[in-house]
Amino acid sequence: MTASTEIHRPARGGDSSRRPLRWAPALWATYAQAVAFASAAVTALLVNDIAAGFGAATGTRLWPLGAFAIGLVVTVNGSRRAGALARARYTGSIALGALVLGAAALAFAPSFWFAVGAAGVFGAAAGLVIATAGRVMAAAQIGDGTGSAALSAAALLAAITAGVGALFALPVYGWRGVFGLVVVAGVLAVWKFAEHVPDDA
Repeated sequence: MTASTEIHRPARGGDSSRRPLRWAPALWATYAQAVAFASAAVTALLVNDIAAGFGAATGTRLWPLGAFAIGLVVTVNGSRRAGALARARYTGSIALGALVLGAAALAFAPSFWFAVGAAGVFGAAAGLVIATAGRVMAAAQIGDGTGSAALSAAALLAAITAGVGALFALPVYGWRGVFGLVVVAGVLAVWKFAEHVPDDA
């Protein structure tokens, strides 16, 4: 009497949330989340420089940061951060693209109020990236299940480091140049996220 051995193969177009992802998608999702966290850190640390660059009134100096925070909170709370991937590659790539455009719009803002609006879009895109990348990291099922939390913590630590680095880059590049660096980091995130995260449409 022989025992049958079942080999489970992922069906094409099947539910990818039922199989663990490999390291590459999790690592690039971590990078994408780090870029989103870094966007928040850079905006918070440079908000006064943005306002000073436009000669904004004292009472409105924090408005770009407020717009960013509102956009981020709304999209994070309105997005699923766990469960099935649900077109994570498509959603994440679009969100990262919007983050790049938001950072570029902020870097090239012709006026203070344009910068406020761009910061709102920037924050909304960052929030969606954080939520979507978090789902990819959770789906990776690294180690005993705590691996995704460790990756998210690493992303946050990298973002804090990037924020501190932005302060050192500020005298060299100016606040517009620093947001230009965010654009470069975001473009790499779009490319690698779209390349490595599986298409589970």
